Amino acid sequence: MRARTSRTSERRITTRRAARQPLKTRLWLLLALLLTQGLTLLVALVGQQQLSGQAQRAQAQAALEQLVRVTSDNVQGYLRSAAQIVQVNRTNVQSGLLSADDPSGTLTNFHALLDNVPQLNGMLVGHADGRFTFLRRDGPGDTGRYSRVIEVRPQRRVTTTRYDARGLPTSQSSAPSDYDPRTRPWYRQAQAQPGRLVWTEPYVFASSQQPGVTVAASAAAPGGTVVVGADVQLRQLASFLQGLQVSARGRAFVTDAGGHAIAASREWPVTVQGRVPLLREVADPALRALLDDRSRLTPGRGTHWFQVGGEPYGVVLQPFEVQPGVTWTVGVYAPTADFPGPARPRPLAFVLLISLAGSLLAWLLVLRATRPIEALQRQATTDPLTGLPNRASFLAQLEETRAGGGLLAVAIFDLDGFKSVNDTFGHHAGDEVLHAVGARMLAALRAGDTLGRLGGDEFALLVQATSREEIRLRVEGALQAIARQPVVVDGVPHDLNATAGLAFHEAGRGGTVGQLLARADTALIRGKRRGKGRVWLDGEVTMPTLFR
Repeated sequence: MRARTSRTSERRITTRRAARQPLKTRLWLLLALLLTQGLTLLVALVGQQQLSGQAQRAQAQAALEQLVRVTSDNVQGYLRSAAQIVQVNRTNVQSGLLSADDPSGTLTNFHALLDNVPQLNGMLVGHADGRFTFLRRDGPGDTGRYSRVIEVRPQRRVTTTRYDARGLPTSQSSAPSDYDPRTRPWYRQAQAQPGRLVWTEPYVFASSQQPGVTVAASAAAPGGTVVVGADVQLRQLASFLQGLQVSARGRAFVTDAGGHAIAASREWPVTVQGRVPLLREVADPALRALLDDRSRLTPGRGTHWFQVGGEPYGVVLQPFEVQPGVTWTVGVYAPTADFPGPARPRPLAFVLLISLAGSLLAWLLVLRATRPIEALQRQATTDPLTGLPNRASFLAQLEETRAGGGLLAVAIFDLDGFKSVNDTFGHHAGDEVLHAVGARMLAALRAGDTLGRLGGDEFALLVQATSREEIRLRVEGALQAIARQPVVVDGVPHDLNATAGLAFHEAGRGGTVGQLLARADTALIRGKRRGKGRVWLDGEVTMPTLFR
């Protein structure tokens, strides 16, 4: 009890001392801000002139490029979620954890995935004998569900069920249907390329009659080869694009190599029913100026300038690879007049001199105020090799997150084969490998996840989510990011893998953050004795834990 009181007292003293420096920093920054604002106001009062065409174009280019980066990253992340779910389902089917021959169990799995992964519109499994299990979102606001199960033994039977927002069945029918999964594009493409994820071209879904794309892969199940897949409706991508801050006359859009109008940030001027239209069929005059006769974009990657009716426009195009050989393109275009640029002050020598002197003084004050505290905070909270939070900073974040309640988990990653890199190529190569691994894991995280380095070749990941299954998938995603490709140091490739121990904490359960970290570490140590290159759960005995 005495030792605990001592540590608490020391922590409080450290907190009070740390609070003094930010207060000084705020005062210095306030002084710098007031000085800068005063000088800015002085320049503004002297007067402004209209922007030059060059300044306006630079402003438009910066805004368009930023929009394209945001759009491309989010569209790729949106599609990546569906692809990861298909990969996990394929692995589960091949290992026997998910039985493709049990429609009831398969639908339960699909319900859980749709509950936790909003990017998905539907999940499906197709068999070589024509059997089919399918679940998709349905009803107003996609709050309900719609399932279709086709069985062929002892005779063909098609069962359609609708569910309410609570997941309870509201109706069921057995009307005849000539639907055959083996004739659908996702099934044919997956069977033609076994072992690979495939994306279909945009098409109209048979059950909902909504345009979309499907990602699928074949899996060798105990009862024979099946195809597992996930549907993504194009209207979901369009809903995301509509949230972008594009100008009133501009538009963000997504297309493929075939020129299909996959999604856009606002409605197209022309509507085509029953199929996914081509860009040329729905484009406005500005976009039509960028297309050839086959509805394909004529400019390449990057920023381009063109005119429509004498008005200057800018467009930024960024292709990205959905799968090897399949490329989509994200584009944003708008009139340059929609992007006001910075004002240009009148060339008054006195005002310029005062503004320059004030800016220099403000910069010196900010440097003086922030340099010491930034250095101290960096040393106290950051691992100098990887730039990630160090052990103390990670534990502090874990404590704060745990206090907020909810389901969270800690995973500890240990690099397999790292010691041989150090022993064979030296610590310089080892340091480069650790830096690259940290960067790969960081790129694989979602917003809200916290990655830290505990020391040596151990990394820790804090994940908070609504279900254990979602947490497991995110930890496996980080594990896959490490082993995706070799790390090259001084021209030498190093094949790496990693093993992870995962421990969960739920609101209301006791235990300290140190104990939670220790449980994850124990799961890692015990798991590595049985097998490397996978995630081991706290308390796991003989087989992977099934998430419910």
